[in-house]
Amino acid sequence: MKRVSLMTLAAIAVAALALLPLSGAPYWTTFVFSVLIAYVLAQSWDWVAGEMGYINLGHYVFYGIGAYAFSIALTSAAIGSVTVSMVIAVVVVGIAAVLLGLPLFRLRGDYFAFATLALLPLAEVLTNNMSWLTGGADGIVLPVDHVLTVAFWLALALAVLSFITTLAINRARFGFALRGIRNDEEVAEVMGLPLLPTKIKALLLSSLFAGLAGAIQAWQMSYIDAVTVFGLNVALVPIAMALLGGSGLRWGPFVGVVLLAGIQQWLLVNITMLQATVYGAIILLIGRYMPGGMLRAGLLQNIAWLAPLTREHGAFVADRTAGQAAGGAAVAMPLDRIAIEPDAPPLLVCKDVVKAFGGNRALAGVSFSVGPGEILGLVGQNGSGKTTLFNCISRVHALTAGEIRLGGRDLAGLRRDEMAGLGVGRTYQIPRPFGDLTVAENVALSVMLGPRREAPERALAEARSFLAYADLDHRRDVRADTLSLQEKKLLEFARALAVRPRLLLVDEIASGLTPVEVRRFVERIRAVRDDYGITVIWVEHIASALNAAADRIVVLEQGQLIADGPPAAVFSDRRVLASYLGNTAEAMQ
Repeated sequence: MKRVSLMTLAAIAVAALALLPLSGAPYWTTFVFSVLIAYVLAQSWDWVAGEMGYINLGHYVFYGIGAYAFSIALTSAAIGSVTVSMVIAVVVVGIAAVLLGLPLFRLRGDYFAFATLALLPLAEVLTNNMSWLTGGADGIVLPVDHVLTVAFWLALALAVLSFITTLAINRARFGFALRGIRNDEEVAEVMGLPLLPTKIKALLLSSLFAGLAGAIQAWQMSYIDAVTVFGLNVALVPIAMALLGGSGLRWGPFVGVVLLAGIQQWLLVNITMLQATVYGAIILLIGRYMPGGMLRAGLLQNIAWLAPLTREHGAFVADRTAGQAAGGAAVAMPLDRIAIEPDAPPLLVCKDVVKAFGGNRALAGVSFSVGPGEILGLVGQNGSGKTTLFNCISRVHALTAGEIRLGGRDLAGLRRDEMAGLGVGRTYQIPRPFGDLTVAENVALSVMLGPRREAPERALAEARSFLAYADLDHRRDVRADTLSLQEKKLLEFARALAVRPRLLLVDEIASGLTPVEVRRFVERIRAVRDDYGITVIWVEHIASALNAAADRIVVLEQGQLIADGPPAAVFSDRRVLASYLGNTAEAMQ
């Protein structure tokens, strides 16, 4: 009922705006038109920056490319059609986004931001020098016509479509994938997310809306030049608007656009000097005292009628599954038992594995195999190469030499995201949860990105069973960055199981647990094998835990294998005791 009321109010508001051009108020029509264009730019920018975490300071370049492609096509004697010119603008912008995205997404963080910022002056220089196509510094004059009303309706439709697209992204697997990239793209990739195609898809979607906004505004203005469509003085304003309202929030760009556009208009009318200085000071003050945007301010979150605007995207999706989950118990583990044949060949074979970082050989010719359904303990001092070996198996690192085969398949040449599809799940020695997602969303991402690629609602429902298995179901609705260290380790265990692995790589998950918790985790590891047939390689410093759980122990020392055998034999080996247990067997007690 509440959703219907909101939709009704939204429909009334859109209808009222659609009537504005017919009211005989050209000033307000032009002002609202500019606000609608700014919203499209701010919202489409936020899909890459707020959702995916890549700060694209050159987003306005797609606006400019769209404006020029449309204007050149419209003034061409061979085309001259507004509709065809719009289509050409979309196609040109899409091609530009893909061609620019391929090299740009080789960069991260500040390097990506500054590289995208350089696109604007580069585009301005190229436009001014390609006078045979763009008119150079003189710009392009479009056929003068009274198109404000039609352009306004197109801008309104594009703004509404931008918001609807935001809702669709938030609810889709794609939106969760973007938030996974924002938090830790390596972990998301290991969970099964193809990184580059996802990034290109986000940039392409973002650029198409910006390009259409540029085409519509160029048509309405009847004139463009390089400064008006590529200048830094206008290019960064929509970004400031999104940041002001709250980047990454459903209503953030909208609130930021309305507030800053209103402030800017008020300053132009009421202050005769230093409007830009006052405008900048307001933005700086908000950035200083409301980091993360106005809608993330604690004051607004405590106001009942404003609180819905401050919610993170995942909260809206969680609401859709809350009804079916409320008060109910988690369902049984949705894992199929893997059949273990008595004479089956090894599931994992490592042969002469070498991994060097410069002159340091972290792994120096390691060879061993793991049978299906076996629990293998992997031990060694810090720096012996255990985590490096895990990274090689999961394709985080490419081998320097040697061979790793899984189920008879050579892993050389495979991408990280393909490993989840082959049935490899892993945890990390230092937990790496997606901090600003809930505990349930962390596990649900594994279900969404894994082999079955479930829809978000189904994935969130299944996540409860994995969390219950890890004794974390009672914490499913809290942000992952609020968990204790041990809870984060258990979350990683649940997240790795949600990939539905046939090979589970567990990296020091029991360290720091109480003796009772260690025994409980040992039981879980054995149950994972006994109940579901999952093969486990467990790196652990607690020898008693490995002695109770492992069928076999492999010991590494300075990147070399020094022992391989049953726990009793390995933990009584003098070289192992000297290397790993400090020359004493007390740790076995």
